[in-house]
Amino acid sequence: MIHQIYHKEVKTKRDEFDITYYLEITRNGINIIYEYTGLYMYDYRKYSIKLNCNVKNEYLILENVLRNIEKVYNNFSEVRRLSIIAKYIVYTISKIYNIPLYKLIKSVTYEPNGNVQELSTNAFVKSTYRLSSKFERLLS
Repeated sequence: MIHQIYHKEVKTKRDEFDITYYLEITRNGINIIYEYTGLYMYDYRKYSIKLNCNVKNEYLILENVLRNIEKVYNNFSEVRRLSIIAKYIVYTISKIYNIPLYKLIKSVTYEPNGNVQELSTNAFVKSTYRLSSKFERLLS
């Protein structure tokens, strides 16, 4: 099921646009979708993360993500927000299921505007571990 986890409307003199983030939880993975809809531009990006375990309680995950998504969105740079949100969601799933990140993630793909790229799972896990201390400070 697809859930909207963050939405922001911005109006400037030059453009009006909406930024929306979605979370789709499947049986053995998650998809984090970013959508930028403006008067003159449209941008779509997606992280697909396959997990080594089945997702059991998607509403518990959704509740924990929604509780702190605005803090995470506002405290990181604008360029990497989709990546940070994807890592935050994986971090949250890891904490809920009490599974280490390196055992949780099977594969990671990134899709900017339809071009699918396979990412290094090891690099994704390492960068999530580096961010975990900042997530803990931010959420406490």
